[in-house]
Amino acid sequence: MVGVAQLVRAPGCGPGGCRFDPGRSPQNMIFIGIDLAWSTKNATGVAVIDGNKKQGKLIDSKIIFSDKEIIDYINSFAKKEKAFVAIDAPLIVPNKTGRRIAEVEVGKLFRKYDAGAHPANRTRLSSWTGEIRGEKISKLLEKNGYKHSPFIKRFEPTRKFFEVYPHPAMVALFDLDRILRYKNKPNRDYNFRWKEFQKYQGHLKKLEKKNPALFIAKDFFVKNLNGMKGKALKNFEDRLDAAFCAYIAYYFWANPQKCTMLGTMKGGYILTPIHSRE
Repeated sequence: MVGVAQLVRAPGCGPGGCRFDPGRSPQNMIFIGIDLAWSTKNATGVAVIDGNKKQGKLIDSKIIFSDKEIIDYINSFAKKEKAFVAIDAPLIVPNKTGRRIAEVEVGKLFRKYDAGAHPANRTRLSSWTGEIRGEKISKLLEKNGYKHSPFIKRFEPTRKFFEVYPHPAMVALFDLDRILRYKNKPNRDYNFRWKEFQKYQGHLKKLEKKNPALFIAKDFFVKNLNGMKGKALKNFEDRLDAAFCAYIAYYFWANPQKCTMLGTMKGGYILTPIHSRE
């Protein structure tokens, strides 16, 4: 079993990424997924995909905590290269209470799949630290040469970041009738959640048949989840979600016509692939 905080790197990739891999094409881009915790006291999952127009590899995955660790992690792989960063956390939150238009629109499209989003507002999100972490990370990324924009052209070579939400993206990309219920919720015991995690891993493995294809090393996955509980299971969950966020960024780069922004840049948005049945 792979340790939950262990790095998972493809051959030829080091802490600085894959640019020293002699087989790497200069046309490749870096795609980074961040499952952002609302507080630095909690774990944040991060993952990196190195991909071209047809296929990519998950080259790294780990657990980190501080804002500095997040920015250092991104820079260690992207350096000055072109890269997309997909963040699972509210980045634009103008409303003090209630819901953003993003959550309203996600609910309209995806509630029937149980993929509605929790309300994001300034009161709720700042209750842990007195600030909204997604806004802070956004400012740090902008200082490092990234543009906050969910608008791109296909295969655009640029440095951008945007907000994503895994549940509706899973419905679309995994062709689900209902979300995967692996999260820790009432009436979900470990046996139930372990089965859902196995489904999640199975869907991630099948991404190698998608366009673009994603190849993930076998040692990223856990064959027998029975007995994994508490912090260990939560860290594994965060790494899975970060890897999927990275794939959302990769999919968006290759198929922007199959994705949409729900909400607005002024009122808050969520970028997601759209289900073929919508």
